[in-house]
Amino acid sequence: MLRIDDGRFRVLLTGDIEAPAERALLRLDRPALRAEVLQVPHHGSKTSSTAPFLRAVRPQVALASAGRYSPWRLPAEAVVQRYRRLGICWRDTAVSGQLSVRFYARSFEVLAYRGQISRRWYHQWFGVAALNR
Repeated sequence: MLRIDDGRFRVLLTGDIEAPAERALLRLDRPALRAEVLQVPHHGSKTSSTAPFLRAVRPQVALASAGRYSPWRLPAEAVVQRYRRLGICWRDTAVSGQLSVRFYARSFEVLAYRGQISRRWYHQWFGVAALNR
């Protein structure tokens, strides 16, 4: 896991951690987990993104790396709903394609390749929603 902090905004990159690692991090240094942007642990699998972990991080936005039509069926719908119930904005690459975060002096924005960067009419033919779920 890696936290990037510029003094104003924090990004938490979690990699493939699962619930046991999340619990260990909570015991180790709960306040250090706080971040505005969270890279969703383990692609949103059922074995990660526990509610206590998400409450400690308190991200504004969660970015999930997931393949469209993946045989692993990630992210798990229950995990996506957990984020939404906690008021965390959910974005994933299966729907949006590449996700980029731009940071400014007082704010940040998430850009989606399919939504803002390269809108292409033919994406509709391949099942790509116009807006993120």
